[in-house]
Parts: sequence; C-alpha cells; structure tokens
Amino acid sequence: MTETYLWLICGLVGVAASCLLYAFVLHMKMRTLARKSREHREHLEGRVTQVAEAAERLKAQLVEMEKPQWVPAQPLNLNKRGQILRMRRRGERPETIAGALSIPRNEVELLLKVHDLSQEQVEKGAMQA
Repeated sequence: MTETYLWLICGLVGVAASCLLYAFVLHMKMRTLARKSREHREHLEGRVTQVAEAAERLKAQLVEMEKPQWVPAQPLNLNKRGQILRMRRRGERPETIAGALSIPRNEVELLLKVHDLSQEQVEKGAMQA
C-alpha cells in the first residue's frame, strides 16, 4: 500500500511541477508581450509627436502663405510694356502674360485696355484725315 501512495505522491508532484513550469512559461510570455507592447506604444507616441510637429510647421507655413504679399507698385518699364504687347499679338491671355512676366494681372489688363483705346484714337484720326 505504501508503494501505491508513493506512486500517487510522485504523480502529484509531477503534475504540480508541470503546472509550475507551465505557469512560469506563461509568466515569461506575458512579460515579453508586455515589453513589446510598451515598446510599440512608445514608438507610436513618438510618431504621433512627429506628426503633430509636422502639422504645426505646415500650419505656420499656411498662415505665412495666406498673409497678403504686398509689394509696392513700381512703374512698368518700356521693356515690360513691349513684352506684354508682343505676347498679346501672339494670342497670349492676360493671365498667362501676368504669370510669365511676374506682373499683377490687373496691371496687364489695364495696359492692354489703354493700348486698345489709343489704337482706336489713332485709327479715328487716320480716317478723319
């Protein structure tokens, strides 16, 4: 009978040892998962911070770009006037001319209107003479 108890005790000790080993392995896996989770969270927090800083920089650039860029008007020199008229004769639109010569569109349109009016006056004078 004692031999049976001995085998029973050995079996129970074996089961208990297996349970302890299983609990230890689970504990190690949980620690590993917790460490990886913490590292991943820290990495994501760093990325969120980077994105927030980039958004702030873009916001500042947008605010800077939205500020009106006022440049004091300078008189239109004859060279620019000639270029505008040449481009008009080639069929360019005022928006294209303004962009190409870095001149405000309304200034180009005004020059073209004045030129057209002066041409009309010259034609009327030639017809009356």
